[in-house]
Amino acid sequence: MDLVIKGGTVISPWGRQKLDIMVDKGKIVALGDVGAAKADRVIDATGKMVIPGGIECHTHHENAFQGAVGGDDFYGGSVAAACGGTTTMMDFSITLKGNMPLDFLKKRISMAEERGIVLDFSFHCCLTEINPEILAQIKDVIDYGAASFKVYMIYRKEEMMLDDGQLMALMDVATKHGGLVGVHAENAAIAEYRTDLLLKNGRTRWTDHPVAKPNIVEAEAIQRAALLAKEMGTGMYIYHMSTKEGVDICRNAHLNNQPLYAETCPHYLTFTEDVYNREDGYLYLISPPLRKQADIDALWKGMADKAVQVTSTDHAPFTLKEKQMNMKWDDQGNIIQEYHTVANGGPGIEMKLPTLINGVSNGKLTWEQLVFANSYGAARIFGFYPQKGLIEVGADADIVIVDPEKEVNLTNSMLHMNVEYTLYEGLPYKGWPVMTISRGTVLMENGEFVGPKGHGKYIKRSIDPEILKSSAWM
Repeated sequence: MDLVIKGGTVISPWGRQKLDIMVDKGKIVALGDVGAAKADRVIDATGKMVIPGGIECHTHHENAFQGAVGGDDFYGGSVAAACGGTTTMMDFSITLKGNMPLDFLKKRISMAEERGIVLDFSFHCCLTEINPEILAQIKDVIDYGAASFKVYMIYRKEEMMLDDGQLMALMDVATKHGGLVGVHAENAAIAEYRTDLLLKNGRTRWTDHPVAKPNIVEAEAIQRAALLAKEMGTGMYIYHMSTKEGVDICRNAHLNNQPLYAETCPHYLTFTEDVYNREDGYLYLISPPLRKQADIDALWKGMADKAVQVTSTDHAPFTLKEKQMNMKWDDQGNIIQEYHTVANGGPGIEMKLPTLINGVSNGKLTWEQLVFANSYGAARIFGFYPQKGLIEVGADADIVIVDPEKEVNLTNSMLHMNVEYTLYEGLPYKGWPVMTISRGTVLMENGEFVGPKGHGKYIKRSIDPEILKSSAWM
């Protein structure tokens, strides 16, 4: 036997139980009281919470956006993710115009492998144009294991946006072959109108970013995407949802078992738009923008009642230099605030599980709800289950041990992302991951990465047809 974890409280979405876990050849082979069973390593998890490894569904590594690429490559980003309690990560294969999606997917897989990615990984196929040749290759992309897609309902000027007809055409073809389409849900016309109006009136401060993209920008796009998916008789996934209205739309859809799924992110669960009043508010310029306390409260409630099934980080590890690359300063050395010139995105891949644990400590979630939002929801929706997503016999031994009493006052020096700052600087946390195990291999122990480079494997995913038909599985 390779590994035994003894004495911990094992959590599933449906309950908790003190169980020992036996691991051999990367798989969970037994649960229960193992007694004096021998293993190469025995880990004492007494007093600890033992949960499935986190599944991170939204990262941006080595993809240029608005002139920025970020400090983390696939190796560095996956190391940071592992140190935060993640065992599986998904990035994007963004097919640039004039190219074919399968070619880009294969290049991204090779890139991750060449960098020495340490986590098991997969990709969403992101499309910025639709034509007959691309539609004809959708089946090949799905057969290659990238069964989920992302399109933009915004970024018209950047030539990344698809219109509603193109979105429907993609849903039609993807659904026939078992694929799930998701959207970056922001209404381009409203955002462009509001932005132009602000710029004409000289309003360019950090605080104007959420004014340019108020809640309706996201809410209208989510509602429209939901209606289009309902018309096409298929599922829909909403990336990085930030608004109370979005939660309400998803919850109402589930009353009719419509398969409308959504993720939110740690920053939307933590910060209000008040951070834009800070001199360094540009660090928090992301899209969609940060919102109000009512939106934060609604997102936590949405995770608790499964209106929101997934938590991801939208990790875009832009360096300080990249965030400042278009900035200007006045003669006194003060930043001239021009929100529209700052690359949208920020680092966070290490902060998903700590944020959720804090939610448990603060009474916003139960441990069972945390497991659903951190692992199981993503595993079911994106086709990792039953290989991943639960601690059960036959599954990969992707396991995280959490010390629920460990208190942390966060500083960037504690983290492993290759950026000079963290959005979460100085925040207090109660409960922290102390060990991350991927397929039976310990990757992180007591805050230090100890795993082998290149441990990660590409995971070919196949989505359960029921996911595309109904939300009743939740």
